[in-house]
Amino acid sequence: MIRLPEKYQKEPTGYPFSPVLEIEGKKIIVTSGTCCDDYDGTVPEDLKLQAKNTILACERFLKEAGCTLNDVFNVEVYMRDLSDWGDFNEVYKEMMPDPKPARKALQVGLLEGYQVELVMWAVK
Repeated sequence: MIRLPEKYQKEPTGYPFSPVLEIEGKKIIVTSGTCCDDYDGTVPEDLKLQAKNTILACERFLKEAGCTLNDVFNVEVYMRDLSDWGDFNEVYKEMMPDPKPARKALQVGLLEGYQVELVMWAVK
């Protein structure tokens, strides 16, 4: 079970992440660094489409391990350019359930063509 401590249930931060979460479970599931490759191996140029496809890819991996996005308690976001953070957050807010997972974001060098990579941690 993933839940916000009572203080943050009463006083939400207004940001698309939780500052702290209480986690109960028996197994931790973690995805590898996941990018947006389409099934045919192409990489979309649009950042929002990359973000959406990356979250969908993580969701598929989690499903194979018996989890959903609702079980995710931590997300590591690696971006080529953090000036795209607003566009990424538009997609993230829409696709990730509440309570939003704890999160960190780093600007890093990614493989050619990739703008975002995610690692998701879930509890089962």
